[in-house]
Amino acid sequence: MDNLVIVESPTKANTINRYLGSKFEVRSSKGHIRDLPEKELGVKIENGFQPTLVVNQKKLVKKLKKASKDKQNVFLATDNDREGEAIAFDLYELLSKNGNGKKGNGKFKRIIFNEITKNSIKNALDNPTDIDLKKVDAQRARRILDRLVGYLISPLLSKTVSGSRFEGLSAGRVQSVALRYIVEREEEREKFDPEEYWKVAVDLYKEKKSDEFEMQLKKVNGEKPDIGSEDQANEIEKKLSESRFEVSDVKDKQNKRSPLPPFITSTMQRAASSVLSFTPSKTMSVAQTLYEGVKLEEGVEGLITYMRTDSTRVAKEANNALRKFIDGEFGSDYLSEKTRYFQKSSGAQDAHEAIRPTDVHRRPEKIKRHLSSDQYKLYKLIWDRFVATQMSEARYRRRKITVRANGFEFKTSGSTLVFDGFLKVLKLKPLKDQDVDLPDDIQTGDQLNLKEVDLSQHFTKPPNRYTEAGLIKKLEKQGIGRPSTYASIISTIQKRDYIVKRNSSFVPSLLGFIVVEFLEEYFPEIVEPNLTAKMEEALDEIKDGKNSKNKTLAKFYAPLKKELERVEEALESNDNSFQIPTDVECSSCDGHMNIRYWKGSPYLSCSSWPECEEKTSLPSNISFTFSNGKVLIADELEKKKEEEKELGEKECPKCGSAMEIKHGRYGRFYACTNSDCDETASISTGVECPNCDGGELLERYSRKRKQTFYGCSNYPDCKYTTNDKPIKQCPSCESGVLVKSDDKLICTNKSCNHAEDVN
Repeated sequence: MDNLVIVESPTKANTINRYLGSKFEVRSSKGHIRDLPEKELGVKIENGFQPTLVVNQKKLVKKLKKASKDKQNVFLATDNDREGEAIAFDLYELLSKNGNGKKGNGKFKRIIFNEITKNSIKNALDNPTDIDLKKVDAQRARRILDRLVGYLISPLLSKTVSGSRFEGLSAGRVQSVALRYIVEREEEREKFDPEEYWKVAVDLYKEKKSDEFEMQLKKVNGEKPDIGSEDQANEIEKKLSESRFEVSDVKDKQNKRSPLPPFITSTMQRAASSVLSFTPSKTMSVAQTLYEGVKLEEGVEGLITYMRTDSTRVAKEANNALRKFIDGEFGSDYLSEKTRYFQKSSGAQDAHEAIRPTDVHRRPEKIKRHLSSDQYKLYKLIWDRFVATQMSEARYRRRKITVRANGFEFKTSGSTLVFDGFLKVLKLKPLKDQDVDLPDDIQTGDQLNLKEVDLSQHFTKPPNRYTEAGLIKKLEKQGIGRPSTYASIISTIQKRDYIVKRNSSFVPSLLGFIVVEFLEEYFPEIVEPNLTAKMEEALDEIKDGKNSKNKTLAKFYAPLKKELERVEEALESNDNSFQIPTDVECSSCDGHMNIRYWKGSPYLSCSSWPECEEKTSLPSNISFTFSNGKVLIADELEKKKEEEKELGEKECPKCGSAMEIKHGRYGRFYACTNSDCDETASISTGVECPNCDGGELLERYSRKRKQTFYGCSNYPDCKYTTNDKPIKQCPSCESGVLVKSDDKLICTNKSCNHAEDVN
């Protein structure tokens, strides 16, 4: 073998190996082969931010060096992005050194490709290039920036919140901004004051009451209606009952609906989250397998192009192949009149094509048996989206009717799909007025009859919490992070327990609120979206050769150093200026209780510490409100105490002493009051398990979901669980228990309709 090809992953190596002949050996670096050290800063700040890179795969490097020694050519075929370029550079530096420390000859070559197909690999080998050192600098700068924040700020955060530098609390450069967005949205929701408003609709008909259609009030005397009370709504109803309704305008026209652009990384993550309920991390993991290769009948094949991209650009050859496919598969009526191009988004680097199938003829259904369920779902999502881009528009017939009555203006519309076009492949939500049936015989000037006035009360709603798709959209719009980093940003703040997922939306934990509060007070630049976005632009400028790595790092570090010195000085002088006060009074002195953390769990400690050493545990599932830097929690603690009183006393089965309720990392539990006895017990609901014999439902706590649930005492033999607190067994069926829902008790068995009023 005369040639060695090195890629990142073993799967990618196996796929490429299939395309190359006996003169090529393909090996994998298994990701980065060197990085900053794990347990130290690893950056010589005074020496131009020189990183100390440690080889983390010494045995592998030794094998690769041996394999490359006698080869005529060594092709570095890592991914065409900043991380891939850095890996290629590290491979070159480590493998090309000879015995005297000098670099070897020019046998090391960089090759890049956007898809793992035979033609792409051959073209890359025929057109080798140089390692892009500007990309390498950009990657190094990002890594150093993140390390400076992580290793210099995180210990201070831990020291301030928990009293220990080694508590493990951490702050990330980009993740902290994402966390701030989630916290700010929650604060908006807590401050939101709902306002009452009323909607007015009328049912009208021309001749037959059975031909009625509904219209919504849109204007009152030329202004948008502002109906804030039932009295106002009733007054309008009275006026309408005495009014004549005349059709003032009827418009019939053809509307078109165009296909969406092909996927880029962010839109793929958002669509996979909304349509498939995939997390961004899962989406990228599945996409990686589709890119690197899947075993088909003809062998291992890469099914999609590179999945880290911000460009909607598609290669001319791919578009031509797609248009030919559409014409042959669906007919010329379904082919767009000319090749459709999509506008480049602002700030897009355009280094890669959009995400698309490598061969459009590989229909999802044809290769389904070769794919896992997740692979099939994501591949179909990508294939459908891409194929639709060159299909004709969907066409609708739309009718809009306007009716006036005594200064009131009503409107309605209805759309009917007359040609599906790209919707034949890409299934989108129907239009809001699609299939609304409106009479064809209505004309301008017609007098209509009033059948009924419909008044409905509504209240304004707070802004929705961020979903994964919504947060990615926000980050992308504000220029925070880059497409390749969105998945890691979200997974990182989840792993750190700064946020929890509730009903597909993100809710900040108490710790999440506290971290943002700390950073806003001491390191405001770290959570300032505009500054973070500018830093992303600066990293892009390094990649484009418009800025230097050292200048960018120095500009970032100068203000950070001042803030670090200020906070260090405050901590050294025992200045407890940063506190997390609550509305809970200390039971031993005149102070109030502050929240502190130890080993990941919050507890209450007196504000007069160390003079007063009063402290108490904090229930892990307690509800709270974070307002103006203060945690409002006293009322909830009182409720918890009342609940625990209702549970009654429990005797220790081991020693006979009384047991009391404690709060730990895994929720509430009984613990023996005898200091010589270590007996503990779960808290029972007193409700028998409906799924097995002899089991009872116990209170449990999920650290992953940060919420209480109820499971069978016979676990793991019986895995029955419910998120709602069981009240009693269902008298109507044997498969469910009754839980509280609003003012009713309902059965957890969905096929049982039993319900009772709450006494």
